[in-house]
Amino acid sequence: MKRRGGRGGSMRSVVGFLSQRGLEGDPLLTQDFQRRRLRGCRNLYKKDLLGHFGCVNAIEFSNNGGQWLVSGGDDRRVLLWRMEEAIHSRVKPVQLKGEHHSNIFCLAFNSGNTKVFSGGNDEQVILHDVESTQTLDVFAHEDAVYGLSVSPVNDNIFASSSDDGRVLIWDIRESSHGDPFCLAHYPSAFHSVMFNPVEPRLLATANSKEGVGLWDIRKPQSSLLRYGGNLSLQSAMSVRFNSNGTQLLALRRRLPPVLYDIHCRLPVFQFDNQGYFNSCTMKSCCFAGDRDQVIGKQYSSLDSCI
Repeated sequence: MKRRGGRGGSMRSVVGFLSQRGLEGDPLLTQDFQRRRLRGCRNLYKKDLLGHFGCVNAIEFSNNGGQWLVSGGDDRRVLLWRMEEAIHSRVKPVQLKGEHHSNIFCLAFNSGNTKVFSGGNDEQVILHDVESTQTLDVFAHEDAVYGLSVSPVNDNIFASSSDDGRVLIWDIRESSHGDPFCLAHYPSAFHSVMFNPVEPRLLATANSKEGVGLWDIRKPQSSLLRYGGNLSLQSAMSVRFNSNGTQLLALRRRLPPVLYDIHCRLPVFQFDNQGYFNSCTMKSCCFAGDRDQVIGKQYSSLDSCI
């Protein structure tokens, strides 16, 4: 078994360095070696952020460097963590004053990191002010809210996906009691929604029965593309664009994560290997690394820590 890579070229991050390292040889031996190496590693940083009193269902880093982390869960509270302080000390997070009546399922920052949106099982989205921690507005829904995304070019516009099978587009400058724009309406629940970071007229969705779809805000009620080929009707839990909006990462129920080019129905890659399975409830997926070369999955944290 030989190690390859990891010497030539400049590395812009630890993730970039690790992604270019590999092992050659028997696949089962290399997988076992990598697992043992990670278990025994002492230079990987880990710290539990203790603050919640129940299952943590949603976390989001702030934009442009991740100075803040916001978290929410079954204790119905939205907690705001300043990452540098949280990592290096035992400082407590800031609790935003707007409190939900039931479990929190989704969170989002606006592009300027001045506002936080939170949604959950109490059929509403709360808009919080980061600096004052006060509630700015509440947007009522007809069922549980599972997904949130803020427009990358207009902080006044956000999208929500919910258990009633609708994807709604809201303008926070308008009355919260008015009727939002309905982009999609299916009989089954939408678990996730995201604006394309480069082409904000495009949105991706994950539906509990209809799978992963691409939508154009100018053409509501009909998706531009349904991903998955002949297996497009799959239960999808989460969907994320990469940073330049050219690829989609999707998390599916009882199936491995999958990567799509946004213009092609068939997957580019399926993150699978022999013996793969989800040992706990997967909540969401994301890209990581300075070139989106790593993928991550968030699972339900039952021990009240992040």
